[in-house]
Amino acid sequence: MTNGYNHQIHAGNAGDVWKHFILVEVAQHLFFRDRSLVYAESHVGRPEYALGAPGEWEKGIGRLWRHLPSLRDFLYFRILADLNPQGLRLYPGSSSLVLDIAKRCEALVQAEIWDINPDLAASWRGYSDAKFHCADGFSGVLSILDRSNPGLLLIDPPYLDEKDITLAKDLLHKAEQAGWIVLWWYMSGLEMASQIDFAKFELEFNEAEMDGGKWKGAAVALAGADECIVESLRSQAERLLKIVSR
Repeated sequence: MTNGYNHQIHAGNAGDVWKHFILVEVAQHLFFRDRSLVYAESHVGRPEYALGAPGEWEKGIGRLWRHLPSLRDFLYFRILADLNPQGLRLYPGSSSLVLDIAKRCEALVQAEIWDINPDLAASWRGYSDAKFHCADGFSGVLSILDRSNPGLLLIDPPYLDEKDITLAKDLLHKAEQAGWIVLWWYMSGLEMASQIDFAKFELEFNEAEMDGGKWKGAAVALAGADECIVESLRSQAERLLKIVSR
């Protein structure tokens, strides 16, 4: 999130569903392997969002909610179900999902999160395992690559500036070279994004019975992960699509 961008209206949309499904699957793998992890997020939002109508979530997570009994086997949907015992009312942000997984795995996480919007800082007070930096996320993450143990990085800019794509791609490569596992979320069709050489997990929203408005799909690039994680993600994604497209 940046000044001039408010994710509230987008929370839980089709792009969020795909991004967070992949993020949760990767984080779960890492916490099972290692009981401590550094997590970094270049452009963080709020810990959670209240869902109201109308909202983009209605064509995203709202479309999949009817499949919840069959989706609880996936940790992402289990987290959402636990957060919403009385019906779909709240949607967690990316960092909140990672913090939740750490607790479930009885693991330690050090979250380093960035955004230039000072209003977000207040929403993260009280989260002792998350350090909010009110600064540019691209340069902020670059500054910790060498001084922190490698961990998991989510690159998720709002794409309000054309330079975001170039900066994101550059950060992806530098973080991967520093030993990090990196996820980069972007909308399908973004120029340059399709040229990356890492594993990509792409979704056409209509395949999952969701509607992304002007965006027909989204993708998550994954760098630095071993083949075991990549193959597990592909298997889980295929299984998800079989359930929601029934």
